[in-house]
This record gives sequence, structure tokens and C-alpha cells, in this order.
Amino acid sequence: MNCKLVIVCSGPTTTSRKAHLQKITELAASIIRETIIISEDMDPIILTVGKYWYNKSFKHSIDKKKRKQFIFRLAEIINGELRKSKFLSSYVSKGDFVLFLGIYQPLSLIIVKLRQGLPIIFGGGFDVARSVAGNKFLDALYFSFRWTFQISMLKHFDKIILESPSVKKFYNLKFNGKILYAHLFIPSIFTLTNPLSKRDIDVAFMGVLSKEKGIIEFLKSCNILKNKNVAIRILILGNGILKDQVEQYINKNNLSALVQLKNFVDSHEVPKILNKIKLLVISSYSEGLPNRLLEAMACGTPVLATPVGGIPDLVKEGETGFLLKSNNPEHIAERIIELLNKPDILEKVSINAYNYVRENFSFEKTLESWQRILQEI
Repeated sequence: MNCKLVIVCSGPTTTSRKAHLQKITELAASIIRETIIISEDMDPIILTVGKYWYNKSFKHSIDKKKRKQFIFRLAEIINGELRKSKFLSSYVSKGDFVLFLGIYQPLSLIIVKLRQGLPIIFGGGFDVARSVAGNKFLDALYFSFRWTFQISMLKHFDKIILESPSVKKFYNLKFNGKILYAHLFIPSIFTLTNPLSKRDIDVAFMGVLSKEKGIIEFLKSCNILKNKNVAIRILILGNGILKDQVEQYINKNNLSALVQLKNFVDSHEVPKILNKIKLLVISSYSEGLPNRLLEAMACGTPVLATPVGGIPDLVKEGETGFLLKSNNPEHIAERIIELLNKPDILEKVSINAYNYVRENFSFEKTLESWQRILQEI
């Protein structure tokens, strides 16, 4: 296609955002002559046909991210929007595709409209469970404002790309004429290299340590397992705004003999770790189609997950994974015990999940869907 793709990102470029960028730019290299990445925390990256972005030295912004007062975060957002808008005015031309990663970019969207670009948003998940004040009333008010703002923003995009139909259903999105479906591929580095019977980490949680990811509920389930004298090895791998709270909970409840807490690792280390895990728990309150779910399945790691976002489209109970009925810690603990006592079922799911991802999330299959979508737009 003889046009540009401009990718505009909100917020710090976290490990997850970086993974999305790398996949999208690799796909774009086979379709579009030029791709430009514009973000709050880096200068524009310009890529030509046949080349895609990969920067090992890029910092993991989330490692240094601390909870800030609302007014300071708002000032950062405004400053970032002004910076991105300057670059968008220079790089976006009539008919260019502009793919938004992150919904909180109103000024950037206005500039793209004025420049007659085609604004598209890649909607992974949406904010529905964050706490800002620790007060139920204020948190409900804050959530109401955020959700209203998100829906208002979605109305102004030409197209909304979701990774699965269940994402639309979970968030009850009413944009039938705008919604298209396309997911991202799983890199070949994620593959099954170690059979389940040889893995030495029984249970793991991998991801951002935040309220919407259900990390507190997972921790409470670990405490229940300890009180039941269940002898297992548990790994928590991640970072985020609840990191201090997680450490305090582990120390207060004497969980260090059961639970090992580690920071994020480099992306090339993730497949190795997934191949050491017998069961990965995703206890989220909200999701799109989690990268970690797909990566785990590609490594033959059975997943126990809440049925949120696009998860039910991939995880079929007892076939390609396991579903939780709720985030209740007692329920999570019961299911962990049940599944670890059924190695034959875990082994079957491990193979099924591995085959499913290989068949449906290859680079070639993903490229076909993105070509179709861009031609339709």
C-alpha cells in the first residue's frame, strides 16, 4: 500500500506496549511502505519497507513508575499530548492510517482529523477496575468519569480493532459499524521446549501488579494454600503500583517459603520461565486478549483464568485451558489444588493449547487478517 502507518502511543512504553509495537511494525513491514511510531517517551521512529523496530535497550518504563498525585499525572498527559501533536502535524498526511495504542489521546485524535488521516484504535482492554482514592464513592465517581470518557473517545475513531468478539461482548460496546477483528501473532521464540512432567514451578502469576489484574486475590489464595499445608512452589513475576503492597502481604503472612516474588525479566527470558511452569493463573477483573495467555499457551503452559475480555474465545474448559467462576480467593485456591492433582488433564491441555496457538496465531495467518482489514478501511 502506498501510504503511511503512523502509530501513536499514550503513556509510558511498558513491556506489554513494547511487545505490541514490535509485532505491529513487523506486520506493517509486509504491507505498508513506511511506518512511524510517535510516543510520549521517545522521539519518532521511522521505519521503511522490510525493516521493523526492535530496540533491546529500550527502558522498561513501568519499573520506575510510581503512583503520582492526579494533578501531576494530568500535567504529564497534557504535556505528552502537546508533544505528540507537534509530531503528528508534521508526519500525518491525507489518507494515512493512524493507529492509536491507548485511548486517552484527545488532542492527538483532533490533529489526525484535521490532517485528514484515518484514525483507528487498537482496543486491547479498557479501564474498568482501577482504584484511585481508596474510597468506594470516589473510586466509583472516578470510574464513571473514565468509562464515559472512553466511550466518548471511541465514537470519534473511524474504526475500532478488537482482538476477539468476546471483548466487544464483555465491554458491551455498541459500535457495530466500526468494529473489526484482528489479533497479533505469537513470535516463534514462544514454543514448548520442556514437558509438563519436568517443570518445577507449580503455579505462577505473571504480569502487572495492579488491582485490575487481581494480584491481591491471587495472593490471598496463596495464603489459603499455605494454611491448608499445600506444599507447592509459587512464582509471582511482575512489577507495578501494588509492588510494595504485595511485598508487605508476603512478609506479614509468612509466605516467603511458598511464594517467590521477582521483577520483570527481559522478553527473551519469558519463554524459558513459561516452560518451567505447570499452571499459570490469570485472575484479572478486565482484559482484552492477554499477551501472557497466548504466550503461555504457545509454550504448552496450562492457564487458569477468569472469563473476562477475549479469554473465553480461547480458553475452553478442560480442552485448551481452565476457567475460574470468580476472583474469590477460596475458589482460586480450590481450583489450583484440584488441577495440580490431575496431571493427566494438565498434560492434555498443555498439548491442545500449544497446537491451537500454532494453528491460529502464526505470523502468516495474522498478516492475512491485517491485510484484509487495511484494504477494507
